[in-house]
Amino acid sequence: MNHYQITSTTFSGFVDLFYDINGLLEKYDKTGADLSVKQQTWFLQSLPRTIDELKKLMHETATATLTEILPIEITFAMFWNRYDDKELSSKKKALAKWGKMPISEQQKAYNHIPKYFRSLTGGIRKKYAETYLNNELWNN
Repeated sequence: MNHYQITSTTFSGFVDLFYDINGLLEKYDKTGADLSVKQQTWFLQSLPRTIDELKKLMHETATATLTEILPIEITFAMFWNRYDDKELSSKKKALAKWGKMPISEQQKAYNHIPKYFRSLTGGIRKKYAETYLNNELWNN
């Protein structure tokens, strides 16, 4: 997934745009920006559906800046420490699964951990780390 941020002298914050492997718009997120109704309307009407359209639009816009956000590699150690179930989970099994996952899925799995933990209520115990990975709970 390709991630871009647009900043501008005409608004504070940033707008995130996410494009899939084919360069097609997958997600638009304006929550990081303080946009007026007019600016929101402009974004929705001018939303670049491809990376090529995005670059063309940015070339034509003097007040905005485009930054490509490069993915951060999330290591197994980072996942293991964040999931923090070292006593009951199998590090060997979790590592084996982690190594077979695409980087994009590793990022999703890692980023979803806090949300997954918040969803556990009423004394429900979190799944073993390897079960979390095998069941791809971030996709549910």
